[in-house]
Amino acid sequence: MQYETIILEMMGRIQKLEEEVKELRVAMEAGSAAPIETQFKPAETQPKKNVKVTPEMTRLCYEKAKAVYRNPYLDTNDLANEVSAQTRMNFDTAKMNIYSITQLLKGEEYKRLLSADSLDMCLEMISNEFGQDGLEKALTAVKLHIAYLKTIGNPAWKLQNVYNKYKNRIK
Repeated sequence: MQYETIILEMMGRIQKLEEEVKELRVAMEAGSAAPIETQFKPAETQPKKNVKVTPEMTRLCYEKAKAVYRNPYLDTNDLANEVSAQTRMNFDTAKMNIYSITQLLKGEEYKRLLSADSLDMCLEMISNEFGQDGLEKALTAVKLHIAYLKTIGNPAWKLQNVYNKYKNRIK
């Protein structure tokens, strides 16, 4: 069982609950006369505050992941905070991206999704920096990730296209 994946998921849920509690406190302090049920939509219907992951965010996560790859004792929370502070990337997203990219560098399975654009960028950087051996390890991780996505019914055709692009580079 992948405990780090479970922990990251729980951290995301806790952050969401903390945001909802903060909203409730603000509403209570404002002395709103409306019933609490009408002030807030249920969590599942609230729009997510998604920020598109930019190339700058991906590059910084890649740099932090390389640091973790070289020194597994680094605190990924600190690194994710740095990424978040520098780019406004969501902390949990930054942490999950750092984890996934570290797994790419190690050639091991990861379960948190990287966008096809981010994956493409990371594989390009890995190829340039770690050569064919590094790229082969990363492609092993991508192949395992795609297999995982298929077992849970998620489409992976964009990731498969990125995988194929880099697989064709290997001699």
